[in-house]
Amino acid sequence: MIPYFCHDILGAMSPNVERPQVGVGVVFLRDGRVFLARRQGSHGEATWASAGGNLELGESLEECARREALEELGLIVGELRFLCVANIIAYGRHYLDVEFLGEIGDQEPRLAEPKAFTEFGWFPLDNLPQPLFEPMRYALDSLRIGQHYYPGE
Repeated sequence: MIPYFCHDILGAMSPNVERPQVGVGVVFLRDGRVFLARRQGSHGEATWASAGGNLELGESLEECARREALEELGLIVGELRFLCVANIIAYGRHYLDVEFLGEIGDQEPRLAEPKAFTEFGWFPLDNLPQPLFEPMRYALDSLRIGQHYYPGE
């Protein structure tokens, strides 16, 4: 039974009220290079990112990272290492974003979901294409400087 004084608060939590979403991404490194693909057909259009998407109901963060890598890039991800969490308000949306570093061995990413990305490739960490998707920018900053929380701008 919900106490009477909570009804107004819980009423405000209806599905019609916009709330931040949870995004999960996974970064792939190999020989000092990062895999990036140019986004299309979604927020952050024409920015460079890796696999990622919305956390689904009942899914763990790791399950989400692995699912997105498989769906978008045809990759089976082994070990995952936490990189960072960021409060991102950009592209007309608000996300709590969690980024991982994923192990893929010698697998080569492919555009398994061609409507999500256009061009792609492995880029040196000191010569990245621009503009980067905001979550990717934070993830790569985390790799460089070791910061793991970004409160947003």
